[in-house]
Amino acid sequence: MSAIIETQAGTPLHVRQAKRKKQFYILLTAFFVAVQIIWVGIPIFMAVMWSLVDPANPWSFPDILPQSFSFEPWKFVFRYTNIVRALRTSYTVAPLAVLLSFVLSLPTAYVLGRKRVPGRKFFMLIVLLPIIMPGMVVALFLSRVFAGIGLSQTFFGLVLAHTLMGMPYMVRVLTTSFASIPQDVIDAAENLGAGTWVKIREIFLPMIRPGLLAGMIFAFVTSIEEFNLTFVIGTPTYETIPTILFSFMGYNFIRTNASVVALIMMAPNIVMLFIVERFLKSDYLAASLGKM
Repeated sequence: MSAIIETQAGTPLHVRQAKRKKQFYILLTAFFVAVQIIWVGIPIFMAVMWSLVDPANPWSFPDILPQSFSFEPWKFVFRYTNIVRALRTSYTVAPLAVLLSFVLSLPTAYVLGRKRVPGRKFFMLIVLLPIIMPGMVVALFLSRVFAGIGLSQTFFGLVLAHTLMGMPYMVRVLTTSFASIPQDVIDAAENLGAGTWVKIREIFLPMIRPGLLAGMIFAFVTSIEEFNLTFVIGTPTYETIPTILFSFMGYNFIRTNASVVALIMMAPNIVMLFIVERFLKSDYLAASLGKM
């Protein structure tokens, strides 16, 4: 009997299976590319087009593309809004919020990830409450607390509020990273005489680095895009990019100006992701997020 089972058409079975698998991967890739184009590519393309619409020739149906292009929307945003000050505030608050959330989350994440703590699952649920609850509800209650202790309309209060929104991501990802460290690696290091600082430097930090970077990305982007807390606690003393963006929403919706601010807010985040990708392999990042 032949080792290779042949089909009626005479093609070996394993060849047909390989072809079907290849076709499946091609279809899956095509589907993924199509979804990305529809979900990400088209909105970005439309935002770029709207940000370049000439005010003298409005873009309206049935025109597929604007009749003419102009940088007037960009000039308007930089001339008549506080976008420069908002950029400075956003990209000062966000790194500080990331740093503070890391410092506050690290001990908690270590205990939850490496120790057997009663009520661990319940505590993890409590940690996620700030991102589960509606943002405006959190902002309204937090503003009352901040007003009572003198942190409302202050820079430190704004950083602290953004830290609150970034900590759930940081705690969750770091907890998973600490829990995934094999205990036998730590035991082997201790048997070889490694002290606390050696274990931190040679074991813990390298192994939690993917989770740390993932948590930093989440906390940073959350801070950059946070509107509710900034609006309730910081404005009018402090403005960030989202507060400028939302000023063009509502009844006075100006699509061209809103598109300009949206692109300004989005572009640095995309650049940051590409930079992080150069220092962090995609499979490590996926592994660190896979257990969330």
